Amino acid sequence: LLDDLPETVEVIDVGKAPGHHAVPQDEINRIIVEHAERGRTVVRLKGGDPYLFGRGGEEVQACAARGIPVDVVPGVSSALAAPAAAGIPLTHRGVVGAAHIAHGHGTLAEAAVRAVVEGSATLVVLMGVALLAQHVEQLLAAGADPDTPVAVVENATLPAQRVTRAPLLGIVEAAEGAGVAAPAVVVVGAVAAPGLLEEP
Repeated sequence: LLDDLPETVEVIDVGKAPGHHAVPQDEINRIIVEHAERGRTVVRLKGGDPYLFGRGGEEVQACAARGIPVDVVPGVSSALAAPAAAGIPLTHRGVVGAAHIAHGHGTLAEAAVRAVVEGSATLVVLMGVALLAQHVEQLLAAGADPDTPVAVVENATLPAQRVTRAPLLGIVEAAEGAGVAAPAVVVVGAVAAPGLLEEP
């Protein structure tokens, strides 16, 4: 998409990579507002959905505070796309009827842990590779079944897509052995079991 833009379009790269945010969010907000106030049409291009851990709400607030109108084009979050691309339904009749989406930057929230322990929802963790061992330890300590299926989907929808599966108790070792790296989405729950969608 960027390669097809006319030369008159100014592109400002404010992209973020795991552990590296070259441009702080406040600066991104300032850049958007500054260019809009100069009469330019500004496009903030994001991967996934801007309102799901994409900080799109903060950018819209910054514009609203200065009276700048904004149109938001919804995207498809990797929380939904990665499992689907790997053949993992987040909900499945007779298995689970809800999904809980969390970010993996710290300790999992109580609701996320409860979803796994009770089996009441599929847990999807975005940006969860770095703290995978901590999250597994937290879930097991809370009483999660060590045999709970887990799938880690790397590079979803790309030619390099790869899925690493193991029970909760063994997913850290399996991920380390496979060399799992970001970007990846972690799916925890019965729907992550291999063969779920195969003919009985």
